[in-house]
Parts: sequence; C-alpha cells; structure tokens
Amino acid sequence: MRKVSFIFSVIMVIALNCNAQSSSNGCYRGSIDAGYSIGVGDYEFSRFEVNTSHGYQFNSCIFLGAGVGLHFMSSYETKDMYIPLDVRDRQVDIPVFANIRCNFSKKKVSPFVDLKGGTYVTNNGGLYVNASAGCRFAINEKQAVSLAVGYASEKLEFETFDRFTTYAGDYIRSPRKLDTEAITLKVGFEF
Repeated sequence: MRKVSFIFSVIMVIALNCNAQSSSNGCYRGSIDAGYSIGVGDYEFSRFEVNTSHGYQFNSCIFLGAGVGLHFMSSYETKDMYIPLDVRDRQVDIPVFANIRCNFSKKKVSPFVDLKGGTYVTNNGGLYVNASAGCRFAINEKQAVSLAVGYASEKLEFETFDRFTTYAGDYIRSPRKLDTEAITLKVGFEF
C-alpha cells in the first residue's frame, strides 16, 4: 500500500507542476486502456485487463509516467492431466508499473512503442512487463485514441502439485511463482 501511495503522490506533484507550465515545455498526460491478453507458452489462459497511466509528456515524442491496473484472471488448470500439475483460481491481480512511451511523429496519426514494467501488489507479488507497438489517432491537441498489440511477461502465483500424502491418491499443493506469457490487444484513450 505504501508503494501505491508513493506513486500516486509523485504523479500528483508532476500533474500540479505541469499545470503551472506552458504546453511547449511539456505537460501532464493521462491515459486509460482496456484490452485482452491471449495466453501463450506453457500457461495458456487469457485475461481481461484495464490499466491507467499518468505522468509527464516531455515533448510530442516522449512520455514518462507511472500507473496501476486491474487484471481479471480466469481459473486455470494444466490441461490433459488426471491431477492438474498447476492450478490458479479466478482472481484479480493489481500491477503497479513505470511507463515510457515514444511517439514517432507529431502528425494526427502516429505510430508508437510503449513499455510498462513493475510488480503486482496482490497475490504475493510478481513481475509485470508489457511491451507494445501501435498507432495513435489524435482527436485534438490533448486527446487521442490508440490501438496496440504487444507481448506481456508476468510472474504469477499458482498452486502447484507437491506430493502424494497417501496411497489412496490424496495430495497437497504448494504456492509457486511461474512465468506466464501473453499476446495483448488494447484500445486506449489519452487525455
């Protein structure tokens, strides 16, 4: 909780500082995106996510900020096994992250790359990294809509088969962090 409070405080200081400056020197920028992640690799489970980032737009190209998200994970079991090796109950994960974005032109339609990196503050933490590329469509000087495709790498906690406890087939599970991967599709709004 202290991490989230600290990040929120930094964002507010940047936002207040930006309002005192002219737009030619940079300004506050916020965004929200919603998307769907399609699981790939060893753990093919998909999820819906919503993220918001707030920070400083240094010029028309470079944005640096921080954000938080809500990732809605479905339940998961290792496929094609009598006793699933790894399971994960349905849950909501909350990542906090640093965000850097680079727009490649000042035009109304501009390609961009975006990188988010941080950690989950729920479910015993875990790494969160999302790199994406897309196109930004300016509505006016301060607002835009974006479409992006990306790759996410996350370290999430699963309940993993540990050992049998009886000959009758009873067993126990232990929590374990495992690497997951996903292809992300997102629609965003900048303000």
